[in-house]
Amino acid sequence: MGFASHAVKVVKANRALLHKRRSFKEIREAYEGYVSNTELKFKNLTPFEQKKIRDKIIQQAKRDRLEEIQNYCIALVILIVLGVGLYSLFSS
Repeated sequence: MGFASHAVKVVKANRALLHKRRSFKEIREAYEGYVSNTELKFKNLTPFEQKKIRDKIIQQAKRDRLEEIQNYCIALVILIVLGVGLYSLFSS
């Protein structure tokens, strides 16, 4: 009977918590003024500056891609060496 009494206590505690929760509508009304006053300001870039930033992003993406391929190759070599080692260990 101990489990049933514990379950009843948990259900009562959860019901008590439900009454304390604020609804989505109340939360939205509380934050309504904050969102409308926020304005984002972006720096205007010349086409040359945009191209320069784009080239940097492309160059970084290439470096990241090569690094990822290198990591995969190293992991593959390690797995092959372990596989050959285990095969030679158990085959003899």
